[in-house]
Amino acid sequence: MLSAPAVAAAQVGECARHALLLIDPDSPSCGLVQGALARLGYQVTVLDSGVQAIGQFTPDSHQLVITDLYLPDMGGLEVLRKVKHLSPDTPVVVLASDSEVDDVVQALRLGASDYLLKPIADESVIDHALTRIMEARELAAQNRQYREQLESRNRELKEHIDLLQRDHQAGRQLQQHLLPRTPYEYPAGIKAAYRLQPSLYLSGDFIDYGLFGERFVAFYLVDVSGHGVSSALVTALIKHSIMHLLRERPLFSQLNTLDSDLTEILEMINSELLATRLDKHASMFVGVLDSRARQLHYAVAGQVPMPALVTSDGARWLSGKGRPLGLFEHGGWEVRHCSLPASWRLVACSDGVLELLTGDLLQREDDLLQLIDRSRGDLDSLCAALKVDTAESFPDDITILTLRQDER
Repeated sequence: MLSAPAVAAAQVGECARHALLLIDPDSPSCGLVQGALARLGYQVTVLDSGVQAIGQFTPDSHQLVITDLYLPDMGGLEVLRKVKHLSPDTPVVVLASDSEVDDVVQALRLGASDYLLKPIADESVIDHALTRIMEARELAAQNRQYREQLESRNRELKEHIDLLQRDHQAGRQLQQHLLPRTPYEYPAGIKAAYRLQPSLYLSGDFIDYGLFGERFVAFYLVDVSGHGVSSALVTALIKHSIMHLLRERPLFSQLNTLDSDLTEILEMINSELLATRLDKHASMFVGVLDSRARQLHYAVAGQVPMPALVTSDGARWLSGKGRPLGLFEHGGWEVRHCSLPASWRLVACSDGVLELLTGDLLQREDDLLQLIDRSRGDLDSLCAALKVDTAESFPDDITILTLRQDER
């Protein structure tokens, strides 16, 4: 372990530091202090005038000031005040006699780093004082540098966050632009509406619907695994792929091809997700409403909860099963059919809706079905019961799609 003089000398380093020494040159302590400073690597300027010392003092040239409390032209406390006014970080050591204890206390209150009592008989007293001062000064410099670096990094982080927020806002506007109008009524008397609340800026949920000819209304709800940008990009990919397929082939135009059209969409999206190698999968509910025959053709791929059909007899879950998209080459998807009465409501929810309820999965599904039944499949009533429009945040993306047709 280094001795105190060695530590002080090491802290001085290769570059000699300067000390402005303000003591009476005739004082017996002057030579001892000056010699100790020179031995530790300081270039010492000896002055006996406070006015002259303040005139010569510059923070860049003088890293340490030692002043006697008693000077012929200016009190040492006044020298201390002026030095601290010019350079608050410059350490000041005061020299005082035993009779000047009150002034020493005042000097410490004014910011003096330490004091030495005269007469000084042992140079080690000076070594220890300088060691403490230089350690404190070095620590203060390190803390200042750390604060500056931290502030700089905080500014960079804020700029980065602002940029991300702008990008996310732009992405959210684009995703909203890709969604269909809500509510919307088709000439066949079928009304569609939805509510989509992302847990972040962007949503991994997506829905779409459209009229094909004068008879068929096709729709889907897809829930991509994960949250944020990557999941939102996959929803855009799904939208693009379906639109591209529709441009290539006249889907949902013939009654005898409706079932194969639905399975072709599921197979196409499954292939797309596997090909991206993004480790993303999706659940999906896709269907076609035949307004003339009052029949629903639909298929599910890992959909939880299942869609619910609301009639005059109450609400019930639709049947069906199928593997999620993007996990297996073949999902075993099957198309089912459901006859519809003159007046009906269809409610499809993403699994994030279940996160708004409590209990195990079966209990949550039962509670959701009861809420759907009490709301009679009305979107606004169901959202109010689930507090979708009033909650400040959601643990998962929330999407509710409703379709309805009333007896004419």
